[in-house]
Amino acid sequence: MNGFSQTGRVALITAIVFCVQPAHAKRVPPPDTTPYVVKSDDSLYTLAYQYMQSPDDWRLLRELNHVANPRRLQIDSRLAMPTARLKQKSLTARVVAVRGGVEKSTAPGLPFIPVNAGALLHEGDEVRTGRDAFLSMTLPDGSHIVLPSSSRIQIARLRTTLLTGAVERRFDLKQGEVTTDVTPLTNPRDSFRVTSPSVVAGVRGTRFRVNYLEEQDATTVEVLAGKIGVDSSPDGSAAPQPVPGHAETLVAAGYGNVTRTGAIAGTPVALLSAPGIVEPDKLQRFEQVEFDLTAVSGAIAYRTEIATDAGFLDLLRDQRSSSLRVAFDDIPDGNYFVRVSATDGQGIDGLPQVFTFIRHVDTTNPSAVPTESGGYAFRWHVDSEVPGMRYRFILSRNIDLSAPLIDLLDVTGGEMSVAHLAPGKYYWTIVVDVFQNGRLLSVPGEIRSFTQTR
Repeated sequence: MNGFSQTGRVALITAIVFCVQPAHAKRVPPPDTTPYVVKSDDSLYTLAYQYMQSPDDWRLLRELNHVANPRRLQIDSRLAMPTARLKQKSLTARVVAVRGGVEKSTAPGLPFIPVNAGALLHEGDEVRTGRDAFLSMTLPDGSHIVLPSSSRIQIARLRTTLLTGAVERRFDLKQGEVTTDVTPLTNPRDSFRVTSPSVVAGVRGTRFRVNYLEEQDATTVEVLAGKIGVDSSPDGSAAPQPVPGHAETLVAAGYGNVTRTGAIAGTPVALLSAPGIVEPDKLQRFEQVEFDLTAVSGAIAYRTEIATDAGFLDLLRDQRSSSLRVAFDDIPDGNYFVRVSATDGQGIDGLPQVFTFIRHVDTTNPSAVPTESGGYAFRWHVDSEVPGMRYRFILSRNIDLSAPLIDLLDVTGGEMSVAHLAPGKYYWTIVVDVFQNGRLLSVPGEIRSFTQTR
């Protein structure tokens, strides 16, 4: 858009009358102009070239500010720069983590193509995640955006104005959910919006979630830090930027609301408290990773997320369940973070709580076989692919393995024989010692038993 019609110029000048004035003048420029203080060597030609959308916009600046000589400007005088004509520069978002099937389309009607970590996303790109797929992106200011599974979002605006340095960001949520962690905005002209068919949420630095419930044609907003302004919108993209304190509804940290399309923004309600996890630090050594949650009053469902990082930018699993017991398949060995929250009757997710856990599957498959001499041969699988793995054999008359009869470290070969056992019941296990992520991890196996009858 390098040209500017005479009709448009006249209309703009008619609406805006703003003369050159000293920098110390107290008159406030009209809302649709941006003030500029003249510096040495400035001219309307250089200003139009550097900051306007077209070099020919020097004529607009001359007429708007009643400048007699475009080459000679009074230093420290103030010019009115039409905001709508200021030059802008496109920014990019960088994909920091991807799990599963994530795709993007660069324009309406174009096919979707796979997205990988490290890719750059631009204004106009539409991103979608499949089932059990996740994407995290970071913006130039360090803000993070996480798109969980079965979600779709378009980067509607991602640009900066060269004159002011103001950054405009708008994300249109078309399906599913988006979680944002917005770096506090330092420029008063900065904006950050998330829209859905129901709402426009505007922030100046906060952590919040927006979830478009397509079946209910409604949108939930949950604020975890800071505050946001929420306005209703029949078509979110057309709504103005909500300003906290001036929006239809102000939602503070620890609160959320639900807004149905075409209705006014919902009244904020307190988020449900976070559930706990029974024995959160227990070693997850069985085939499934399982958690037993504590009940929360008012909850109709619970959400459990697993990630490799504390910020939950690299999501691995995201599950909703009406049961207090949740289980996950196919979780590799490693150190993880689990985040749990409760969901109320309106579909609003509550406050989250984060725990850490260690995953190491017991692959020893131990067995105890009687021998002809009246003793027992204990055998287990040795994982030759993991260097430095050590095996410990424990035998006791007590179910808690206290006061062990045998406690041997570094048993090799995957076999141990014991003879001359007195009649009675015995308990035994194999403990695996392995270095994982720079630390020694002891993985106790299942405690098994046998009865010696002779």
